[in-house]
Amino acid sequence: MEYNIVALDPSLISTALVVGSGNYFKIYNYCRESTVFSKKGITKWFKMAEEFVNYKFINYRDYKDYSEGELVKLKDYDKVTDDIIDDILSNIDKSKPTKIGIEGYSFSSTAGDIIDLVTFSTLLRKKLFDKVSQDITVLSPSTLKLESCKLTYPVTMTEIGKKKIRIKEEFRNRLGISGGKFTKTDMFMTIIENDVMDDYWTTHCKLVVDDVLSVSTIKKPYEDVNDAFLVYMVLKNQS
Repeated sequence: MEYNIVALDPSLISTALVVGSGNYFKIYNYCRESTVFSKKGITKWFKMAEEFVNYKFINYRDYKDYSEGELVKLKDYDKVTDDIIDDILSNIDKSKPTKIGIEGYSFSSTAGDIIDLVTFSTLLRKKLFDKVSQDITVLSPSTLKLESCKLTYPVTMTEIGKKKIRIKEEFRNRLGISGGKFTKTDMFMTIIENDVMDDYWTTHCKLVVDDVLSVSTIKKPYEDVNDAFLVYMVLKNQS
């Protein structure tokens, strides 16, 4: 059976969405205009990806005090999540069932950030459930890392124990790093080193790999788009 697939990496300032079916999908990044453009024009990383990513600019209003801020943020988050839902509904075939994958929270965030992210993500999840599909999978960051590893690298079988030998299955990359401990760079490499995925984002990443790896961290929009793209591929592989 063919499915619509909706994959999301939610973020207050850089949500990534991959939506489509099979190898036919669109990529969106909901980001601040000030991040995409400098005084000299579009910044390097956003320029590199602009042919493949639809940028949707978000706006968060200023506020005077804590109480006002809580309500202003709620209304702003409500608008951004409405825009995301509208883009999803305009890019799925409503005659097909829809699978949704969404990356869960990273609790390494600071207290204020995680509270706001929970508010934003809760609004988004409720709208996804009510307006798109109830078939929703929430992947923890460590689960997404491991499942991304499985997309590209073969399982290794290791004997453990002395008296009673057991076989342990592990997934590691070519450097021997366990999938569950992947960094953003390791996840990017699962795309680069995959010999099966045949789509425009994988092709693009392979063409710009030297640029992307020339700096110490994976820059936006690649960081967030890669996560949403890998969520998409994990769901596609399971369909």
